[in-house]
Amino acid sequence: MAKAAVLYDFNQPLKIEDVDVNPPREGEILVKVAASGVCHSDLSVMQAKLPFPPPVVLGHEGAGVVEEVGKGVDDLKPGDHVILAWVANCGNCAYCNAGTTHLCDVGMQAAMTGEEFTFKKNGTDIMRMAGVASFAERTVVRATSAIKIPDDVPLDRACLVGCGVTTGVGAVMNTAKVRPGETVAVFGCGGVGLNVVQGAILCGASRVIAVDLSPQKLELAKTFGATDIINAADAGDVPEAIRALTGGLGVDYAFEVIGSPAVINQCFLSVKRGGKAVVVGVVGMGTEVSVQGFSLALEEKSLIGSLYGSANIRRDMPGLVDLYMQKRLKIDELVSRRIKLEDVNEAFEAMEKGEVARSVIVFD
Repeated sequence: MAKAAVLYDFNQPLKIEDVDVNPPREGEILVKVAASGVCHSDLSVMQAKLPFPPPVVLGHEGAGVVEEVGKGVDDLKPGDHVILAWVANCGNCAYCNAGTTHLCDVGMQAAMTGEEFTFKKNGTDIMRMAGVASFAERTVVRATSAIKIPDDVPLDRACLVGCGVTTGVGAVMNTAKVRPGETVAVFGCGGVGLNVVQGAILCGASRVIAVDLSPQKLELAKTFGATDIINAADAGDVPEAIRALTGGLGVDYAFEVIGSPAVINQCFLSVKRGGKAVVVGVVGMGTEVSVQGFSLALEEKSLIGSLYGSANIRRDMPGLVDLYMQKRLKIDELVSRRIKLEDVNEAFEAMEKGEVARSVIVFD
C-alpha cells in the first residue's frame, strides 16, 4: 500500500489516495521514494499532450531507497540510494549497440506508454508514468532504470538529476556538443532551461543569452550564468535582438525549452549560418513545426531534437552528481519549494504562473 497522486481524467486535478503496489517482478525493484520533482512533462500528461492514458500515477523525476529486488537483480540491494531514470535501456537493440542508449527500443516503448500496470485500486489496474511513477510513496521500476548514487547525496536534490538536470545539461554537452568560445541562446528559463544555461557555462560558452517572458526567471538565469537576458515581452523581434548582441551574426546554438512551434521558429531564425537550433521542449502530439526552408540548404542551418539530453544514464547521471557534490553544478538553486504530495496540484498552478523553477515533493 502507498499513497499516490493518480490522474483519472485529462485536464482534471490529481487525486491523492492509497493504492496497492504490485511486488517487483523479474528484473524489477521496489523503491521507497524520498523525493520527486514536479516537471512540466507531468503537466503535459494531464493536458493530454503526452500518451499516458488514465488512470496513471504521474511523476518521472524521482530518487529514493531500494526496499526489495526481484529475481535476476544482482547489482542492486535493499538500502541502496538510487536516482530513477525514465528511459531504461536493454543493451541489445540497434540503438544500444550504436551507443545511443537513450533511444533504446525497449526503453522508449516503456517510457512513452507507461507499460505494465504497477498499481491497483479497488480491482482497477493503474499505470506508472514513463516506467517511474514517482508521485507515489513506493513504486516499482526496472532495475536498469535505477542509478545507484552515494548515500551522502541529498535525495531531494538528486531527484532532479532524474530528468531536468540531465535533460538540460545533456542537451548542451551531448546533443549540441558546445565548444569553448561558442555562443548560445536559451529560449525558456524554467527548470530545464536553467540547466541548459549552466550546461553552456560548463562547456565554456563565451556568451549565453537567456530569453523568457518572466522577469523573475530571467533574473534566476543570471545566477545560473547567463551573460545576457532578453525579455521577449518587450524585445519585439527576438532573433534581431540576439543578432544585435552577436555582431549581427546570430548564435552558434539556440535551445528551445518550451515546446512551442512559434518559439522553435524563433530559435531557428536566431542561429547564424551553420548554426543549430536544438529542440528540447516537448511539442504536443500531432503538432507540426515550420521553419524557413531556404536556410536549411543555402545557410546550412540545422534543426535537431534532443531527447533526455542524449544521455547515457549510467555514465552521465553519476557524473552530474559528482559535479554537484563538487559545487560545480547548481541544483540547490533549482528548488523553489519543498512540498507534500497533497500539494501537488497547487505546484502545477505555480508552474503555469511561472512562480517556480522546480517544486520538489518530499515524502516522510
